[in-house]
Amino acid sequence: MQQAQLDVHLKAIEGDGFTVIENVIPPDVVDALKNRIRECEVASVGPIEDLPTEDDNYSFMRTAGLLRLDPVFHQVPIHEEVLQLVEAVLGENVLLSAFSAMDVQPGKTNAQPIHSDDALVPVPRPHFKPIGCTAMWVLTDFNAHTGGTRLLPGSQRDSLELLFTQDEEGMKDAIQPDIKAGSIMVFDHAVLHSSANNYSDEWRLGLQVSYHAGWIRPFTNWFLSVPLEEAKTYPQKLQDLMGYKCYAGGIGSHTTAVGSYHESYGRLRADGDPRKKLGESEKPDLRSKSSREAAVAR
Repeated sequence: MQQAQLDVHLKAIEGDGFTVIENVIPPDVVDALKNRIRECEVASVGPIEDLPTEDDNYSFMRTAGLLRLDPVFHQVPIHEEVLQLVEAVLGENVLLSAFSAMDVQPGKTNAQPIHSDDALVPVPRPHFKPIGCTAMWVLTDFNAHTGGTRLLPGSQRDSLELLFTQDEEGMKDAIQPDIKAGSIMVFDHAVLHSSANNYSDEWRLGLQVSYHAGWIRPFTNWFLSVPLEEAKTYPQKLQDLMGYKCYAGGIGSHTTAVGSYHESYGRLRADGDPRKKLGESEKPDLRSKSSREAAVAR
């Protein structure tokens, strides 16, 4: 993405809280993603056309575990233009917070409650800078008829009063952008939004790809969600987004050292690590005397 184009998107996010990158997903990729999700839906709950329309439990379908479901999804969170924009908003070393498919059933009139995606993060509003972004991959057309995402422009600067009151009068200035399949909408987590009533006769499908600034704990714990051996096969950039990379050179680091070591802030070792690396034979046994004796007895 050229700098001039990036600046246009950044200005839109700063002012309205969202922007749309149009026609950025190739049609064959849209079809591949859509078909794979629909296959998973059928395998999980049966043919979606057979779901009862009168049961509110079936008005909204979410498909989770996409990274483990199929390698076709691995390239989604690391899309180059999206990451360029997200990192320009949130800073480098962002983290993947959540990743799922969202499918809204046709003929339903129970819109998702108005909310922000960062309501659980205890940072005063308005934020001094955005702390999270969601990239909504549009796999079927989003508009007022199909239940496209409803947003309140500029609400990233407002309080969360609407979250608690759900006052429709307060959402009178909300809009539903007309977005064609193959485009990606990126919005600030702080902007108030919701999915809406789908008056069409087709399911409305999108991919929710949420990112957080690197200093915030993600919504999804990827270390518990994806086995390490499987994560090792992922693209390195995807591993970084899952948290296998430090933020600001130190936050999220790990150590294999066990026990006490000397540390001096006046003289650091040449290799940058003041800790003594203990070999297996040198590692101290930190168990109590009684625990050691019990182990020997066994």
